[in-house]
Amino acid sequence: TFCFNLRTSFMIKKLPKEIVSKIASGQIASSPSNVLKELIENSLDAKATKIRISIDNAFNFKVVDNGLGIPYKDLPLAVERFATSKINSLSDLEKIETYGFRGEALYAISQVSHLTIKTRFLDENIGGKLEVKAGKILSISPIPFSKGTSVSVNSLYFNVPVRRKGFKQKSKKDLIKTAKTFALCNPEISFKIENEVFPASSFSERIKQLFGDTVSFKKLEGENFKLFYEEDSERKKVSFVFVNRRPVELKEFEKLMEELKIKNYILFLELEPSLVDVNVSPTKDKVILKDTSFLETIKESLKPKISLPKVFVFREDEKIEYYSPIKLLGTDGTVIVGYDKEYYYFFDQHLIHERVNYEEILKLLYSKKIPLRELVPPVVLKGEENLASELLKLGAPFEKEGNNLIVKAIPEILRVEDLKKLEKGEKLESVASLACKRAIKSGFKPLSFDCLEKLFNRYLSCKDREFCPHGRAIYYRIKRTKILGKLGRK
Repeated sequence: TFCFNLRTSFMIKKLPKEIVSKIASGQIASSPSNVLKELIENSLDAKATKIRISIDNAFNFKVVDNGLGIPYKDLPLAVERFATSKINSLSDLEKIETYGFRGEALYAISQVSHLTIKTRFLDENIGGKLEVKAGKILSISPIPFSKGTSVSVNSLYFNVPVRRKGFKQKSKKDLIKTAKTFALCNPEISFKIENEVFPASSFSERIKQLFGDTVSFKKLEGENFKLFYEEDSERKKVSFVFVNRRPVELKEFEKLMEELKIKNYILFLELEPSLVDVNVSPTKDKVILKDTSFLETIKESLKPKISLPKVFVFREDEKIEYYSPIKLLGTDGTVIVGYDKEYYYFFDQHLIHERVNYEEILKLLYSKKIPLRELVPPVVLKGEENLASELLKLGAPFEKEGNNLIVKAIPEILRVEDLKKLEKGEKLESVASLACKRAIKSGFKPLSFDCLEKLFNRYLSCKDREFCPHGRAIYYRIKRTKILGKLGRK
């Protein structure tokens, strides 16, 4: 029988200092890679122009920089919790310009390792050495030292063996990847990572230094971003997002890349610090953006601009026929497959039919042959010239009263909500919905080849052959040479 003292179990108790320190270190020093990340960020915040990273294994590594250094008298403070030179007030949290700001990193790392800091501050003639193990300062002494700081982490997690077991020697690869990530987003800084040297350069040059010819990047540049991306990539190799030089996750952007079918990309986004909230997670790998307008710019610039081959029109005895170089192969009831000299095409059969229905219903609407339905009471709209013109095209009777249009009737297939859409300059949703309802459903019994050709011929007559009325791409195409290459027939 399991029993316990209810009163004792629910008493609120202050945790011992040593437990609190290990909880804190668990958040900041959650992995060897995260420990290394914090050290590199400290070097960058110290205005280093050269950073050297040496890695023996996942639990023993060192970061050396030529930055500003730490004043000798401040060395003990460097490993105290919430001691930082990077923010002074609550308002500073709203405009953070440095990587670090909480004053927890060195403190947390020192709790779970043997930490050695050697440094000399910019204006001082003598350097200092601080040794800390499991949060206890072992020694502090003046030493001769060149400009900058050297931080050695040894025996990481020696006093938390369960966590240490979770990281194997392969974690060294993760450490190298972390170091190269910071080299990627700080190209103006020279990095030496183990035996590899990356001289100071530009974003484009640093990408070449790190990835060579493994990825063929194109570049898109906006007011506050640089995006390097690879089109038609089959396999994901490179995907990085940096906000103000900070490697982060950005779900909105990642979702957009997925929509655009771009697997390999590097985004460098620069925003005013006040527009970025980095105080979201202990590891600072998540941010909240107050300005996401760059997403729309990227979407408009990169959305597929492909178009079907030119369609030829033949008129004979008042009969119009449309001819396309695309040869149809057939349909499985969901996808129509075709090809021409350059591409294989995969059309969504339902979306083709939806686009055909939409344009044919619109044509019928504008012919004013659809009976009208009286509106009781009449609908009052703001009287813009464009709106009046649209109502006239639809044959919807209205009267002007000052700046308002009083609409008395509409074609019976429309709804009052459509008038509100017209008022805002948007599409007629009722027509799009009707077009969708009347379209062949996905997975329906495959059409005969004769019916398929007739449907495709109607589709070729559409003004918009790229997107359905709701904005979805109607087809996807892939180069024949790519398919033939996969079959060994290049």
